[in-house]
Amino acid sequence: MIKKGASRKGQRRRQAIAAAGARDEEEIPQQRPPEDEPIKLDPVTVGLVKTIARIEAKPGAREEMRLSKHDELSWGRQRARRDYRWVWLFSALAIVLLFSAIAMVNRRSGKNTGTSPALPGIEILSDDLDEHSPLFAFQQNPYQMRLDAIKILRQVAAATKAEQILPFIRQTPDTQALLTKHWKPWASPPLLDDPDQLLSDIDETSGTAFLWLQGTHQDGSDFLAFFVKEGDALRLDWEATMELGEARLSTLAKLPTTHPISLRVILAPSPYYLPTLPESDYESYKITSLNEETIVWGYVRRGTPVHQQINDLLQHDSLLLDAVSSVRARVKLRRTDDVNSQNRFFITEMLHKDWVMP
Repeated sequence: MIKKGASRKGQRRRQAIAAAGARDEEEIPQQRPPEDEPIKLDPVTVGLVKTIARIEAKPGAREEMRLSKHDELSWGRQRARRDYRWVWLFSALAIVLLFSAIAMVNRRSGKNTGTSPALPGIEILSDDLDEHSPLFAFQQNPYQMRLDAIKILRQVAAATKAEQILPFIRQTPDTQALLTKHWKPWASPPLLDDPDQLLSDIDETSGTAFLWLQGTHQDGSDFLAFFVKEGDALRLDWEATMELGEARLSTLAKLPTTHPISLRVILAPSPYYLPTLPESDYESYKITSLNEETIVWGYVRRGTPVHQQINDLLQHDSLLLDAVSSVRARVKLRRTDDVNSQNRFFITEMLHKDWVMP
């Protein structure tokens, strides 16, 4: 039965469309999602191995690449490299010149002092030595001269009688009388076995050259020995070594005299002045001896020849040399005019520099 309002032509068109849709559904199969199948790993035999070529860097290339990378990072931070060979060359040249200058100064100093070390038993004759100098006899072989001095001092110190030292000491007109009055055995022997404990040097006074040897006794007291040449033989100046004079400093301090007395003493500057002996008019000196503890003060009027001689010894007026703290000298002393003048004396005469007499 045909519905109302529908024509046969329209019905046939709808049936044709429905039939076409049915055929399309039959031609396109319904696809279902594939199920997961297990993966099988079977060994595969490779028949042909292909070699893939790689471009390798040279052995030092990697290091160069790292260095270049480091250099790029450090640009502006590091100083440029310099060639220091010239710097080292000039430094070595400067050192050589320095040591050459020192050697030249030492050589000139040896010319002036003549105290260059000599080998034992070898006489050194240098063109730099003055044969007419008083020191020439000591400058030829000072090492051997020192050994001879030690040997003589050892003999004198070991003597038990005054006569035993006569062959080893310097003879003067007063020697025999002084030996009778002042000689006595040494209370403590000198330490002569260790050369490092002995000081020595050569000097001259009023044209007389001498060698002095300084050290200590076994009891700790000091000794100072003087040696002179008599002909070709070395002799001990016993009077200078014993600091002998017309009196001992300790005796003069106890019994001051109004007439000048000759003594061997040590002079040093002193700041000690008195109202009767003001600094404006007098120069003050401290007077001591080597083997005694006695201290006295000596005064010299400024501007006198004695004042100038002592200042020359102490180098007070020298512009080129440093002042000397003390000097050995032979002087004449007399008491001052004060009532209490036990330890105060006038220095009336400066006889000689050092204790060796011409």
